[in-house]
Amino acid sequence: MTFNRYIAIRAVIETIGALSCMLMVVIGHSLIGVIVTAVVALVWAGGEIWVVTVLNKRSPRRDELSDQHQGVAIQFALFVLIAALVALGFFYTIWNMVTTSGFLHIINPMMLPALAMCALAVSDVRYLWLEHDGSNGDDDED
Repeated sequence: MTFNRYIAIRAVIETIGALSCMLMVVIGHSLIGVIVTAVVALVWAGGEIWVVTVLNKRSPRRDELSDQHQGVAIQFALFVLIAALVALGFFYTIWNMVTTSGFLHIINPMMLPALAMCALAVSDVRYLWLEHDGSNGDDDED
């Protein structure tokens, strides 16, 4: 198992985690929503445990270019997360100013963990994108 495949599997598992949080946002706080979200969250947690234990990546590739790509990917994901939070806050502020029903619209609390899990997946995908663009054809992974 190469380090890039490990990151790709982790990105898929983090996407499943983000989807489980978004299910709770969309379905709501009904019993069915909780059950569906719990099942998807268990699949996500099982996947994370599987990646850590079965693949058992004790010594991942450590080189300067890979470290630089990981740093750039994390910065990119942080920027995307901040932009999404600002856009979401701006949307809800405008929505509350425009509606005159007297009912205050609030951001669903499950939106924050969904965005955080999405940022983790974006970071991993961005890292893989940078690794693919920076590769010169030879495989120097473990």
